[in-house]
Amino acid sequence: MAVIRTVTIAPGESTGWHYHPAMVRAVLLSGVLTRVFEDGTIETTRPGQFLIELPDQRHIGHNVGPDTVVILANYQQRDGFPLAVPAAPTERGAAAELAVMAQRLADGSLTSVSGDRAG
Repeated sequence: MAVIRTVTIAPGESTGWHYHPAMVRAVLLSGVLTRVFEDGTIETTRPGQFLIELPDQRHIGHNVGPDTVVILANYQQRDGFPLAVPAAPTERGAAAELAVMAQRLADGSLTSVSGDRAG
């Protein structure tokens, strides 16, 4: 069953590390979303671009820009499973996330990070 949901992330907030039990296909409506995946891969998505999150793939999404991130997400929901499950970061994922935050602090585009809500 498909579940359509709008996810909003304020500037400086993150989703917290999580995974989805089923495939998620989405489009970014506004803002700039930086996602870090369990293998250390970093992806930046801009308005109008599509994104896919694979089942059970741990990741975190950060809004490191000045505009609110709005995502229109299509969750391929499996009966009896939540849309998102909180998860601990992997070592590679945590290292990549620190690198993203350090770069943003160094270039002045980020002054603080808060939030912890899986979307």
